[in-house]
Amino acid sequence: MRARVGTADGLFVLDRASEREVAGHSVTALSGDWAIFDGETVVYRANSGWRQAFTVRSPERSLGIHGALLSRADEAIVGWGPSLMRVFKEKRFEPIPGFETVQGRDDWHAVGSRKPYVRSLTATADGVLLANVHVGGIPRSTDGGATWEPTIDVDADVHQVRAHPDRPELVLAAAAIGLCRSDDAGATWTVHTDGLHASYCRAVATAGDVMFVSASTGPFADEAAVYRRAIDGDGPLERCTDGLPDWQPSNIDTGCLDSDGSRVAFGGPDGVVYGSEDAGRTWRVLAENLPPVSAVTIDRA
Repeated sequence: MRARVGTADGLFVLDRASEREVAGHSVTALSGDWAIFDGETVVYRANSGWRQAFTVRSPERSLGIHGALLSRADEAIVGWGPSLMRVFKEKRFEPIPGFETVQGRDDWHAVGSRKPYVRSLTATADGVLLANVHVGGIPRSTDGGATWEPTIDVDADVHQVRAHPDRPELVLAAAAIGLCRSDDAGATWTVHTDGLHASYCRAVATAGDVMFVSASTGPFADEAAVYRRAIDGDGPLERCTDGLPDWQPSNIDTGCLDSDGSRVAFGGPDGVVYGSEDAGRTWRVLAENLPPVSAVTIDRA
């Protein structure tokens, strides 16, 4: 398994061994060939290494609270505080003004930050855009970002939204109320907690025919775990245990869990990255003694 791991001190490539690809920067988010460095610089990977596309500096470092990032070939959509923008490789950006007028925006509120912010972004296989606001629900756009509509309740306290890469109708979200599922491309949601030891969910991943979610007892919990279930199954979520400690020492956070179907990987603040080659049935340590992990992606190539 080849995975890229963003940390508080550098970007690492895991491929039988751990190699630091980037040093001297914290890596807030990873998406395809794009990343956010130091909570303020959007970069993309080129043949000569990582190149800067855009930098924003502010006292709040508002772009990198969690680093919402969605790669789209020669551009990326980036969450900048409570706003969205498109960033292009030729070092220019465009605001997405339709997001500023989404219904219910006045009900957004801050939890753990000075103001609400876009925490994660995803797009369905048919191009529906979804932006997870913390705390502000999941606004949805079916016209490329020109207009947006609210979906799930603001106080569901969503931490990550993730669309299935091949099934345009299926979207999952990890929220304080549990694992949220949509079978109509994010228009409506149902909540699932059966099998979880607690409902507080922070990260979610889906690919192939299995879905994964991380859960704990709260934002500062020391009992966290990863769960799996067949997407089309109707039983409870099953905690992943084989090769993992009884409990993770802290939350597996937004963007720190990824899957491409049979392969799954996650990491946490303890600097340990685990991987599975059999859709989460068994696990092994891919790397340890890394700086605190802030993003994990599996190379699809």
